[in-house]
Amino acid sequence: MRKTAANTVSPWDYDASVVEADHVLEDYRRRKQRSRVKSLLKSPSLDGMPRSSSIDNTMEIKITNNLDDEVYVDLCEKTIECIEDDTRRNILIDYYIKRPIAVELLIADSGYSKAGYYIALKDALYTFASIWPAGSHGLLVDKE
Repeated sequence: MRKTAANTVSPWDYDASVVEADHVLEDYRRRKQRSRVKSLLKSPSLDGMPRSSSIDNTMEIKITNNLDDEVYVDLCEKTIECIEDDTRRNILIDYYIKRPIAVELLIADSGYSKAGYYIALKDALYTFASIWPAGSHGLLVDKE
């Protein structure tokens, strides 16, 4: 773990918070694809024949899952937009949001060394974790 003045006095676990932010952003592309797929809504069949009542409302589940994905994607995008440091924001956009390309190309375009890029990526993820609004402390993990 990098020792800085901020995480020496911080009550948050830097590395664990970075991992939590990575988990959220790793799921972004899958959720984005799922949010684009619109549920096919069918009108109920009203043929007059009695049917057994279903326990699950599958259409409701499809709609809420789609809504959850849209909210998740929107929350990820808005959280990244709130990062004031352009470099950190751009690293997250390039690494997680844009179409995937080889990490070596991202490193070459960034101007960082390989180690420097991953340090900057971890700092960007920690910043993302500190801004993420969901939950009592967001993605920040308490030091134990």
